[in-house]
Amino acid sequence: IDGSVVLYVGGVAELFKCNLDEERIYLSKRKGFIKLALREGVDVFPIYFFGNTTVLSILKHPILEYLSRKIQAAVTLMWGKYGLPIPRSHKIFCVIGSPLGLPHLEDPTDEEINIWHAKYCKEIKRIFNKYKEKVPLYKDKELFID
Repeated sequence: IDGSVVLYVGGVAELFKCNLDEERIYLSKRKGFIKLALREGVDVFPIYFFGNTTVLSILKHPILEYLSRKIQAAVTLMWGKYGLPIPRSHKIFCVIGSPLGLPHLEDPTDEEINIWHAKYCKEIKRIFNKYKEKVPLYKDKELFID
């Protein structure tokens, strides 16, 4: 989509939540992107990448998570194929959901932000549940929104 911006809403916090058994996204408290989109009158397209949590493993430790959040950059070790930082050969599948149809609101209220954020979360869950069967490692996974 020409002139689009992609935001990784979960950030560093989400990196430390991922694992091979379940999908966890850090989204419940991340509403600023909805507020900004409402103020600017731009639409939001929910996007989900299947497979991104399986191509690399990360070393998780509370100290690493704390440091990463403090400096706003990932401080950890990552490994994949052959124990190196080379992604494993797993399929990555991207699904782009329908635009939410956000209105232009110069000064959105908390209630309006919450309504549109809930719609975004609902669409993320919908596309996850609809398309998870396309990636074998995801077919039995559940999506949790933290």
